[in-house]
Amino acid sequence: MIFTLTMNPCLDRYIYVDELILDDTIRAQKVVDYPAGKGIDVSRVIKELGGVSIAIALVGGDNGRKLEEMLDKEGVIYSSIRVPQETRMNVILETNKGQYRISMPGEKISVKKLQVVLEVLNALVRPGDVVVVSGSLPKGVAAEFYTGIVFSLKQWGATVYFDADGDKLKAGLIGQPDYIKPNLHEFQRLIGKHISKREEIVEEARKIINIHELKGILLTLGGDGAYFISKEKVLYTKTIKVNVKSAVGAGDSFLAGFVLKKAEGASDEEALRWANASGTAAVMTPGTRLCRRNDVERLIEKVEVEEMKF
Repeated sequence: MIFTLTMNPCLDRYIYVDELILDDTIRAQKVVDYPAGKGIDVSRVIKELGGVSIAIALVGGDNGRKLEEMLDKEGVIYSSIRVPQETRMNVILETNKGQYRISMPGEKISVKKLQVVLEVLNALVRPGDVVVVSGSLPKGVAAEFYTGIVFSLKQWGATVYFDADGDKLKAGLIGQPDYIKPNLHEFQRLIGKHISKREEIVEEARKIINIHELKGILLTLGGDGAYFISKEKVLYTKTIKVNVKSAVGAGDSFLAGFVLKKAEGASDEEALRWANASGTAAVMTPGTRLCRRNDVERLIEKVEVEEMKF
């Protein structure tokens, strides 16, 4: 079974306006809400691609109930940990000049509820299961919380994919996940320096792999493609040129495609092909609609994966 964990989920409210004019009334052309949070997005994509996962998330208030209702409509299986705090709402403004994303921090969560997260995971996860731990943490929760989560999951025999940024990524790595999925900016923050050359990227990635005993790193480069790097091999896949409508959720779609196909027994190469197609399909949709299965299946024929020698 595949599980995803979202500690700081949200509703994404997507608002379409013609333009932002200072001190003037701005009338929205359309408002659409989506269930969101990195782990939830991964579960939504897995469902869209025909797979099954269980999305575990801390939810509360009216926003939390609405999030659950939308997941019900999409057919996504979830296990909610109810909290008294209102689930946060992010606002994405789409104008004729571009997109503005306003991300809310979320409310503080009690230590008791954090313990419930571990208890729920312990009750559900079995040896051989796959768990995707991703995203930000609620206000006041130390990054080291992810160290404990990842370490516990590994002790229980799960395969762990970890996707976070900054101090949270560093903390999660201490728990020794199997895979991480940073983008280039997140990876540069992890290693503390700017890199761009292919040889530098592979060298630094393998340092992280050796230090933390990872099976691999999925490194997305936006318009410059993506890598799968392990001790044994380096795979590279080019970006497919499409009409970009929104980049929101592309990284989560990429990760979902890889996770699902690996769980089904695919090779690293085949999983990376599906990851590329899924991430590319996501940018073709507006708002946070993520990818559509028919787009992914159409794009998969265009994906090329190259094994590079280092």
